[in-house]
Amino acid sequence: MKTNWLVILGILILTDASYAGKPWIIDPHTHFKGQQQISYESTKTEWHPQNSLGKVIKPEDYRPVADRLELRSTLVVEACDPDKPEYNDWVLQQVAESELLCGYVARADLTDPEFLMHHRRYQKTGFLNGYRFRFDELNGYLNHPIARDHIGLLEREGLVVDLLIEASHADDVLALANDFPNLKIVINHCFRAKIVAGKISAELQDAITRCAAHKNVYCKMSSINNFSEVAPFAEPAPTELSYYLPILNPVYDAFGPERLIFATNWGVSAHFGSVDNVKETVMSFLEPQGRRVVDRVMFKNAITVYNIKRRNLR
Repeated sequence: MKTNWLVILGILILTDASYAGKPWIIDPHTHFKGQQQISYESTKTEWHPQNSLGKVIKPEDYRPVADRLELRSTLVVEACDPDKPEYNDWVLQQVAESELLCGYVARADLTDPEFLMHHRRYQKTGFLNGYRFRFDELNGYLNHPIARDHIGLLEREGLVVDLLIEASHADDVLALANDFPNLKIVINHCFRAKIVAGKISAELQDAITRCAAHKNVYCKMSSINNFSEVAPFAEPAPTELSYYLPILNPVYDAFGPERLIFATNWGVSAHFGSVDNVKETVMSFLEPQGRRVVDRVMFKNAITVYNIKRRNLR
């Protein structure tokens, strides 16, 4: 008989009581691309032959990974240009058709006067959870009146802003958190952390501390392989937990288990090693903190922050 994971999830969300068996895991950061997008991008970008961002990737390609790592569902994050709303439509269609996908963080140009038209169309699917900004885009939006109006709309509607940024963008994160105190802000991949000679930079440590001081800012413990010193598509990233403690300890101390979110960043994380290592490293780090911490970081926080609908966990 097929296990009814939805019923189990409902029980877990409503109670903090410990339970037997393996923990639920939701992966709120994966990337998928269709043929139309790949054909378009090939005219502008020459990808490494092994780069997953240069290939058609569909939910069925992720299924073996999810089954092997016992990832119950995934929230897809954009991997497209902001001026191509049709690529958002393609991903949303994949989400609607695949029981493995539970939502989407889209891509858009918030300065576009037609943003609201596209936004409402995405919302009608029932699978829109937020938008992602990249690098200096955030600064541009903070200084643009139309974009600020649209950020205010996202805040009022309870949607998430995912940020693909580095430590150098910390001031922009602080401005966003101050100006929109009810906006849910998620830092992707621990500010794209890099461990060099067993350390992280003072700039990164400062960014973690300052951004974590705002209670509406969250951090994804995601794409762990990318934090290593190895080059992509070369030797695999280290697998020892001790190697990653220079970044895992600071983000845990600053954000705490209530504002950390596990994710894989598949398939980009596979450019630096096995995606299995991402899950195993985070789990090894969290397990000594106890089951409640594991559950929060591995699925509960994702459901709460992204407002993932139970009916979408199919």
